[in-house]
Parts: sequence; structure tokens; C-alpha cells
Amino acid sequence: MEIEKSIIIKKCTANDVDSIYDIQNIVIDNFKEEEKGYFLPFKKETYSRIVNDPINDGEIYGAFIDNKMIAWIFLSVSNRMKELKQMIPKIKGNCADIDGVIVLPEYRGYGLQKILVKYLEEKAREKGISNIIAEVTFGNVYSLRNLKDLGYEEKTWYQKDENIKRYILLKKLGEAENE
Repeated sequence: MEIEKSIIIKKCTANDVDSIYDIQNIVIDNFKEEEKGYFLPFKKETYSRIVNDPINDGEIYGAFIDNKMIAWIFLSVSNRMKELKQMIPKIKGNCADIDGVIVLPEYRGYGLQKILVKYLEEKAREKGISNIIAEVTFGNVYSLRNLKDLGYEEKTWYQKDENIKRYILLKKLGEAENE
């Protein structure tokens, strides 16, 4: 199946919040025991706040086939970036964070994570963002490999809680033209 030609990626709005939330829950419900912690759920209200306040929170982009959302990615520009930026010494320029890439189980293996990350990078460049940070839970070898394939470099790691360790990866997008 040629997924890439059939998908449409667009910025999500308040009309998409139910789909964003439903996909999150389907994906988490389908996690194997060792995948618990790959993605920590948000409340539906949080997604509503994000899509209604992109200046302070960021943007969620959905991948759609035949008007049905099958995956999404969150470009976060929240205050948490200050905390993440402190973990990577000497980083120059502004940063954003890939705060989740969620793909419905039946669409895994079609390269949607890479497609969505590339799309997010373009949107970040348009916004003058020069660095993208990504977190990957230890054990999530597919996401780690996909991000490294796209030019992300492991910079450090941290202990999220007693069970979860996460890599911090960085990709420099280069100087934004409007800086």
C-alpha cells in the first residue's frame, strides 16, 4: 500500500481534538508491556488548549487518509523548552520539541513517523526555529533509529521517573532565514 501518496498532513484545529485524543488512547491501549511509558497520555482538555493556543503551546499536525486521522505529531514550543535546553550545553538559537508522534497500530511500519517529522521540521523552519529536540524512551529502538536516520544526534538522557529513562536528541535545522 502506497501510504505516502494518499496522506494529507494539516495543522489540527478544535474539530480534530476528539480524533487526537482517541488515537492517543488506541495507541496506548495497544502498547505491549515493555512499551508502557513510550508516550504519556494527555487529557482531552490539554489537546483543546494546545490547538487553541498555538503561540504558547505549539501545533499538532495530523496525517489523514480519506478525511480520517491516522497519525499525529506535536511540535511543542512550551516553557518546558527552557528545561530541555538546559540539558544540552552550548545550544544556540531557539528550540522546539517533538512532543509525541502517534500512529494508529494498523499504520505502523509505513514510515509515517519519518514523514511527519520531516513535515514538522519544515513548519519549524518557517517559524524561525533553529533546533528540534526529541525525547525517546530507552527501549524504543524504532523511534530512536528513525530519528537518527533523519539526522538527530543523541546528546544526553534523563530519568523521567523510577521506570522510564529517555534519550534527548537534537537536530540543528540551520540558521533560519529571518534571524
